[in-house]
Amino acid sequence: MNEKLRAFVKEKFINHKERYLHTCGVEEVAIELARIYDISLEKASIAALTHDILKYDPVLDQIKYLDEETISKFKDIPVMYHAYAAAAYIEKELNITDQEIIDAVKYHVWGRSHMTTLEKILYVADFAEPNRAFHEAKKIREIAKKDLDLALVLAMKSSIDYLIEKGIKPSIEQYEAFHYYEEVTRGKIK
Repeated sequence: MNEKLRAFVKEKFINHKERYLHTCGVEEVAIELARIYDISLEKASIAALTHDILKYDPVLDQIKYLDEETISKFKDIPVMYHAYAAAAYIEKELNITDQEIIDAVKYHVWGRSHMTTLEKILYVADFAEPNRAFHEAKKIREIAKKDLDLALVLAMKSSIDYLIEKGIKPSIEQYEAFHYYEEVTRGKIK
């Protein structure tokens, strides 16, 4: 299935080669972490390949896959639509019905409290894949091989700090997820 899915994603990003390279990098890291944490390699691959599947679709096309509550909740931050829409899209259009994969795709941008191991893997892989240019990516990728929760909280902190630096207010959901994993990793952050 993954070869067909990879070909589909490559075609989807035919005009966005950097996004395809990013997606391949996410898949590479997700599979590596899945091996370490004894998670299905196929699930990790599918989640990675599909996490940004609707990233460049027009917002009006993305919201076709969203309920009114989600549309309203993220109306001021429509960048979130792509994750929630992708989760619905892979279920409805690609017949991927594994809830673990769907949730990993849905929550890959901000994370959430009580994430599954697959959700954590996708979040960290998306943040720290080898094509990412920022300096924390490699460090967090290496930490993830030893302590997934610590890598997760460091990636969340970096994302929040980046938004603040850009003058963008992080969401309540971002803070809630960060604070939850800050507690989980208490004493590990130096």
